[in-house]
Amino acid sequence: MIIKSQCRWILLLCLALLPLAAQADRIEGRLNGLGCASKGKLCPTDKNDPHVLLERDFVVQTEDGNYFYVTNIDWKTKLKYVLRHVRVEGQFSDRFSAIAADEFWVKQGDQYQLEWSLEMAREKQREARTGQ
Repeated sequence: MIIKSQCRWILLLCLALLPLAAQADRIEGRLNGLGCASKGKLCPTDKNDPHVLLERDFVVQTEDGNYFYVTNIDWKTKLKYVLRHVRVEGQFSDRFSAIAADEFWVKQGDQYQLEWSLEMAREKQREARTGQ
């Protein structure tokens, strides 16, 4: 009987900790051109500036100047939100200073709005395959 009681407590503890294990990493900062970020600068303020259009990638640059690649969002989507404050939630890689995004949020006023998610991208792919 004691063993069953202990197993029950261990099971309850594991279930309580499960949401913590599945919690995503989060990075917040300004979406900036890679070339500009690597020089410690912000890109020109006009996202239609030819300089911005020539950037080969865009990164999330935090207030302390560090920058992080977002590996699974396409260039065009990043360009749309360049120089905006963003929040990226997903799986972080310390080794590559990168995050594989599950969700991409853009600051609108004092709140963040979901603009891209892995699930939204998968849904678009499904629609494209089925022609709907």
